[in-house]
Amino acid sequence: MLNLTSAFDSPRWIEITSGLWILLLFALGIALNGLTMGVYVKYPKMVNVTSFFTVAIITNGLLSSALGYIPVIIAEFSGHWLVHMSEDSCIAEALIVYYFGCSSMFLHVCIAYIRYQGIVALPISNAPVEKWRVALAFGACQLLSLVLAVSPLLGLGAYGLEAHGTSCGLAWNDRSRAGLGYLILIGTVCYVFPVTFMCVCYVQIVKTVSAGLCTLIL
Repeated sequence: MLNLTSAFDSPRWIEITSGLWILLLFALGIALNGLTMGVYVKYPKMVNVTSFFTVAIITNGLLSSALGYIPVIIAEFSGHWLVHMSEDSCIAEALIVYYFGCSSMFLHVCIAYIRYQGIVALPISNAPVEKWRVALAFGACQLLSLVLAVSPLLGLGAYGLEAHGTSCGLAWNDRSRAGLGYLILIGTVCYVFPVTFMCVCYVQIVKTVSAGLCTLIL
């Protein structure tokens, strides 16, 4: 049963404006991600250990735009998700968007680490990043994202309509022990840890680059 978290009805002009805005985001997401992916397809030699995770993020953006925006646009122009779509489609849309969102966040962590390795660590260790490590990291990102996205279907957390009733996501108002535990878990795993890790990596990169520039100038 869908967790109905809708709290209020939006004015019609807000729903239409939101629908047009999301339609624009959909078009831009498909066009920009599609063009960028086209460059990599045309020039496959550009795909290497360093750019692999960038290509994966572009793929996530393309699939998320293609699969996640269309039902939301329909719901916005209809006034409510359940006017033309089912509860199951709401859960499916939430799962897809959440999965690709988690995956992209974890892939950004991998990019930060590879840049850290290339700028801060590798000049010292002189050890390249092996392809098997990249494949392992990519697989771990996808597996963790899948586990987190599927967990609400297994009773840990829940998916539901968001406040305005035209899009779906996690049931943020779930105050059960399992629901709160899941929200704390994903807040830590999907936000606090990735952002902290990336900040540490990029701070070290900036320090290293700044020190190198100072050495060249002096």
